[in-house]
Amino acid sequence: MDKCDETPVQGTKVPFDPGWNDPPKFSYSMQQTTPNRPRNFLNKRVAFPLSGTGSIPASVPPTNLPPMPVPTVIPQCLPTLQSNNENESKDTVATIDSESMLKEVKDIFMHFVDNGELGSKTNDVRKRISVMEDMWLNGKLNNNIQMQMKELAYALHDEQPNKADEIHKSLMVDHVSAVCTWMSGVKQLIYHCIARSELLDIDKKESEKCETD
Repeated sequence: MDKCDETPVQGTKVPFDPGWNDPPKFSYSMQQTTPNRPRNFLNKRVAFPLSGTGSIPASVPPTNLPPMPVPTVIPQCLPTLQSNNENESKDTVATIDSESMLKEVKDIFMHFVDNGELGSKTNDVRKRISVMEDMWLNGKLNNNIQMQMKELAYALHDEQPNKADEIHKSLMVDHVSAVCTWMSGVKQLIYHCIARSELLDIDKKESEKCETD
């Protein structure tokens, strides 16, 4: 009985085996205390950087962009002015006296034909001029062709056959379907004037050479 009252000394082995339903005994001295760690506060607010090294917010627009161009408003009256100018030019072309222009051109051409310097080609040139006259009176030659033919005729009249030849080539390129049937007669007049101009230059040079001798 005296042995039952004795309490076991701490750290010594229990003199009897514990039963199956006895609670386990913990050794509190064996527990290790972990050092204090700082707690992570997830709801802590981060301070905005004041040094200026942080990234610029996307909502702030850059200040070094060039100014936006101011849209120019095209006045609505411009198409009306342009159409008025076109109508004026058409009216000017329409007021050309086609018959009087034909008479001027034909008189200049026939002056070279009637001189008799074309030889055997005189009749063919005369026929070609008649074809031109018929197409002119029947409205088959537009105003552009008529104006260029007037310039060509006066170039021959002013003894500028090279200029007349350039106009002839332009007409053959731009209006070949309208002028191909009679332009060969006008070409003969141009070549005749070029040849005559070259002969006059030769005669002039020879006369100047004789005077120097």
